[in-house]
Amino acid sequence: MKPRRSFGRTPRPIGTLGENKSGQKENGSGNGLEADLEANLRAISSLLGNPSDLAVRRLALHGEPQPDIAVVYLASVVQSQEVSLTVIEPLLSLSHVSHEAQGEVAGPLEVLRLSLPTIHSIYEARSLKDLTAALLEGNVAILVDGEPAALYFDAVRPPTRLYQVPTSETTVIGPQIGLVESVDDNLALIRARIRHPRLRVEKHVIGRKSKTDVRLVYIEGVAPREVVDELRRRLSEIDTDLILDTGMLRDLITDRPYSPFVMERMTERPDTVAAEINLGRIAILVEGSPFAMLVPSQFFTLIESAEDYYLNPLSASVLKVLRMFAYMLSVLATPLYVAIVNFHFELVPLPLLLNIAATQEGVPFPLPFAAFITEVVLDIVREAGIRLPRQFGPVVSIFGAVILGQSAVQAGFVPPGLIIVAMMGTICSFAVPRAEKALAYRLIRFPLLLLGSILGFPGITIGAVAFVYHVASLKTLGIPYAALYAPGQTTRLSRKMVKVSARHQPITRPLAQADRVRQGEVPEPRDPKAND
Repeated sequence: MKPRRSFGRTPRPIGTLGENKSGQKENGSGNGLEADLEANLRAISSLLGNPSDLAVRRLALHGEPQPDIAVVYLASVVQSQEVSLTVIEPLLSLSHVSHEAQGEVAGPLEVLRLSLPTIHSIYEARSLKDLTAALLEGNVAILVDGEPAALYFDAVRPPTRLYQVPTSETTVIGPQIGLVESVDDNLALIRARIRHPRLRVEKHVIGRKSKTDVRLVYIEGVAPREVVDELRRRLSEIDTDLILDTGMLRDLITDRPYSPFVMERMTERPDTVAAEINLGRIAILVEGSPFAMLVPSQFFTLIESAEDYYLNPLSASVLKVLRMFAYMLSVLATPLYVAIVNFHFELVPLPLLLNIAATQEGVPFPLPFAAFITEVVLDIVREAGIRLPRQFGPVVSIFGAVILGQSAVQAGFVPPGLIIVAMMGTICSFAVPRAEKALAYRLIRFPLLLLGSILGFPGITIGAVAFVYHVASLKTLGIPYAALYAPGQTTRLSRKMVKVSARHQPITRPLAQADRVRQGEVPEPRDPKAND
């Protein structure tokens, strides 16, 4: 009768990571795993930064001997139900399974591998670096006390709902996938793009009644430590009943809630979140919200688009300049028109001035009042287009503005020149990629319109100086909101305005403290025929 396989101490190799096909060990596989299960678990948790989504299931098998087993995985990227069906239940009944061999003693890892028949591919890792890399990729690891190795297999969880194209940050080039309402699904999207052991995930529960799950995601050593500590403090001091969305949380942690400038960046694109985390920012995810909040933010993010990462330098630079010009027009177009017509008409060529004066005849309202009413009506039309069903919204926005404008001109309520300028400013506001910032910043045009109506260009200058002073005084989590415009930051500002080639990108992260090197030197391309 052939002997049964039992838990011995002579393991058999099973496709080991850290070894090539010839059996020779490769360099850079990292520190090896120990035979002590508790030491391995502590090392994994420490290397990953004790993440909130790290799950450890301990099992004590029956029979002789009784090895302690731990099943380790990241709950945000692994399907927990599959782990229970394919691993936990078979291992709990392992004492009833026997494997026969021709007089040889099988190691615990070999017995475990043969006891999980529903798993197609099982791999073995012998180094801590390989094992943590496998966990970050969505694998489940099985560790046995007394064995300096671990088994792992793929068990990536499916999303709770299908990923959709981002609606507020549409791009032509780049990934067409957006965040969803599940914080675990969003973490899986981020971990799929940043598979680094220093990616930290901290869990906070906020809301006396809602008990909302809030996650902080950042890279240790890249995100400023004082910013992380300050953000933790602000979250811990929140005392409210409900947190339903990232926007509600933003109002509770922002430095200047009544400022017209939105100092936190909101995005629904996981590639943008990953790119900003790599630069030293912190992502805040809220259960139930498809938007991530990135802090600390800066004023220049107003004209940045996710598409800039994927376009060539010339195209991205031209688009950035166009967005900046469009933003300035959306704010200044109507105030400048009113100031020129009322006070500085000598700047207008005489034929055009005569046409403007002719159109002003018969208008019952003063130009500043007509401009104010026109801007308010255009904002109402745009808001109505957003609230209507998606298939009717654009139609109402376009035809509503055109019909109302044409009717107002024909009725003599407003001059046609004002309609043209106001519509141009409204269209330019849509060129700004940050919808929440574009709407808030367009509110500045109303004080500028008032100052331009009373004082002309000097009034607009006073408003611009007040605008610059206010922006310079803003801080987000201790970081100046207009840091790029400070003296000595000319190089950083120019690189924000004009995109340079990837091989000429700055190699350091301005916000980082320890890991400041972002990219090494890239050699210049060479002509392959040059060596012939």
